[in-house]
Amino acid sequence: MSAVLAAGLLAASPASAASAASAAETVPFAADSGDTCRRGVAEGTLERYDGPVLHPAVNVEGVLSDEALPTICFPDDMHSTVAFSGYRGADLVDSETYKADDEQVKFAFELSNGLLSIDRVIVQVCRFSNSPVGISYCGKAQEYKIP
Repeated sequence: MSAVLAAGLLAASPASAASAASAAETVPFAADSGDTCRRGVAEGTLERYDGPVLHPAVNVEGVLSDEALPTICFPDDMHSTVAFSGYRGADLVDSETYKADDEQVKFAFELSNGLLSIDRVIVQVCRFSNSPVGISYCGKAQEYKIP
C-alpha cells in the first residue's frame, strides 16, 4: 500500500511542478497617444511564458482603439499605431506593431526570438496622418517590467 502511495506521489510531483512553472504573472498595460482627446489607446496584458525547452516569450493580448471611443472631438483623418518592444537589459529582443484607423483592432501575439528571455516591454501609441503630407505625434512610452 505504501509503495502504491509513493508511486502516486511521484507521479503527481512533475504535474505539480509543471503547473507552477506554467502559472505566470499577468501584467496589465495601457498606453495612449498623449492628446487631450485620447484618440489612440492601447490596453491589454503581458504574460511571460517559459517554454518546455528553450523558447522564452512574452504573450501580448489586447486592443488598439483609434477614435473608436465616444468623444466630443472632431475626426482628424489620422490613424493610430501601437508599438511593442521587448528588451533583455539594453538589447532589443523582438518588436511588433499594429495599426487602427477609426476602429478597434484586437491583437494577440508573442514577443520572442526563441533564445533570450525578455525582462521589460516598452509600449507606445503614435498617430500618423492618412495623407502623404501631415503631422505625426506619439504619447509617452510606457515601460513594463516582466517578472
